Amino acid sequence: MNLILGLDQIGDDDAPQVGGKAVALASLHRAGLSVPSTLCLTTEAYELFVQRASLRAVIHQELGRKRFHDLRWEELWDVALRISNRFLRAPVPEEVVLAIEPYLAAAGPERALAVRSSAPGEDSSTTSFAGLHDSFVGVRGKESTLEAIQQVWASLWTDRALLYRRELGIEVDSSAMAVVIQELVEGEVSGVVFGVHPNDPGLMAVEAVYGLNQGLVDGTIEP
Repeated sequence: MNLILGLDQIGDDDAPQVGGKAVALASLHRAGLSVPSTLCLTTEAYELFVQRASLRAVIHQELGRKRFHDLRWEELWDVALRISNRFLRAPVPEEVVLAIEPYLAAAGPERALAVRSSAPGEDSSTTSFAGLHDSFVGVRGKESTLEAIQQVWASLWTDRALLYRRELGIEVDSSAMAVVIQELVEGEVSGVVFGVHPNDPGLMAVEAVYGLNQGLVDGTIEP
């Protein structure tokens, strides 16, 4: 069972296990670009968590109350809230804790981390999930990191994520979540690079903001 993988261990075919975000970071790393120290919690870690906490039965029960496509928004909101709350109350398996402890020890308790979602299907040619799953920056220490991991796992089951899957006809029952943990680079500016400009395929585009780019990603700050 591969609960964790480093960027050196991730190839282009590993998206089902680590998600599109981790595959992209590994590709940048192989190309020689500077990528912050990174650890990926695989979907196997997520599945172990779900199994140990009997969360699959909770998901089936909540989503089985009515045909998924017939759920009204307020019903979907209630279902998502109940599932997410169960995710946040369940303990992280000891195997997962032990697997990430060496990375956290090397980073040190005062080192700021980014804990990021990396679900299979994110950042693909047909689906983006941009801003739908949660990521956290400025996370410090073991306990805060474990809480952030749980919140990322739980964000797979928010109402907005479920609505997006329903709109695209994606099978909800097979959903899984990997988590990328990185040392945070606290620069004066940050941004997003688009390999293809949306208005001109011959160009790339860079959008940037002052400080961390959380506001850019969630749309609250004009780049």
